[in-house]
Amino acid sequence: MVDDVVKNLQVVGTMLRNEGYDVMPAGSGAQALDRVRVRLPDLILLDLMMPEMDGLEICRRLKADPVLRTIPVIFLTASNEMEHLVNGFEVGAVDYITKPFNAPELLARVRTHLELKLARERLKEMNEEKNEFMGIAAHDSRNPLSAIKGYAEMVVEDGEAMVQGSVSDLTACGQELKASGQRIGDTAARMAEMVQNLLDANRIERGEMQLNLAPTDLGPALNQIIETQRSHVTAKQQTIHLQSEATPVAVMLDPGVIVQILENLVSNAVKYSPLGRDIFVRLRKLPNGVRVEVQDEGPGLSVEDQKKLFGKFARLSAKPTGGEHSTGLGLSIVKKMVEAMNGKVWCESELGSGATFIVEFAAV
Repeated sequence: MVDDVVKNLQVVGTMLRNEGYDVMPAGSGAQALDRVRVRLPDLILLDLMMPEMDGLEICRRLKADPVLRTIPVIFLTASNEMEHLVNGFEVGAVDYITKPFNAPELLARVRTHLELKLARERLKEMNEEKNEFMGIAAHDSRNPLSAIKGYAEMVVEDGEAMVQGSVSDLTACGQELKASGQRIGDTAARMAEMVQNLLDANRIERGEMQLNLAPTDLGPALNQIIETQRSHVTAKQQTIHLQSEATPVAVMLDPGVIVQILENLVSNAVKYSPLGRDIFVRLRKLPNGVRVEVQDEGPGLSVEDQKKLFGKFARLSAKPTGGEHSTGLGLSIVKKMVEAMNGKVWCESELGSGATFIVEFAAV
């Protein structure tokens, strides 16, 4: 709040602090400009008429600064200063409050413009995410589509050769057709996974994820997940070690969602572990819950990578070791799903020493 009258600073400051706002007072334009550069406020209440530097000039300088121009400015004005308000709006003010101050009106205007500021910031963030979403979707779709096109052309060529009778070895040609068909199927599955991740992220952001909680034994779920990874593990000459409790470990979870969470963590361990390494999956009972750990012998994560690990569209320095694909969405989805079921997920890692992803839930 900027005002050269100490009494006004005290009165309005008390109103705002009583509502839980943090107030940074300034008694002059120069002091205000110095303070906002040190600590960026969410909103500025600015007296219109002050000596040395009036509110109009302060507002002009704020709006001329790329860092400060988005801060909403509300002018504080006496009834005999109303003719200056047009100039105030022209230099960038969003509203005004007349003196003497009416507490309900002042608080309502402050609250409204703070909410509008947050809404604008969220819209900007969503627009940036949309642009990033479109860019990633377009980029990540290009290679799979090119591969499908190439394999399809090979199928057509082999088929034409068979029709024309110019194939000397039908068995070899049939094997080539089968291999091309498998590659098309694998590439289409990769695209389907990417699309599903994008749809899941959008569904969670919209608050449309429906959970059907039921007592769920995590032991059989982990066995099922490891079995589905068997072909990938074999291809990379890796070994998954499952360490589980002897008795059932039941947790109130959505059975389908927990499988998706754990499958993502296990598949990431396979994806980022080098050839011939071990992967450890542990299911442990805790005094008040249950923990699942997925440990790999991959490259580990840098401090910078760990800061953005669970962010949307995160691109990490660590790369898959077998040419596998990554959308950068998987872990952000995992985090939101885990938290939706009142759980916690985090990673413990040192660069060069692998990574351990840990998920905890309260027991039934």
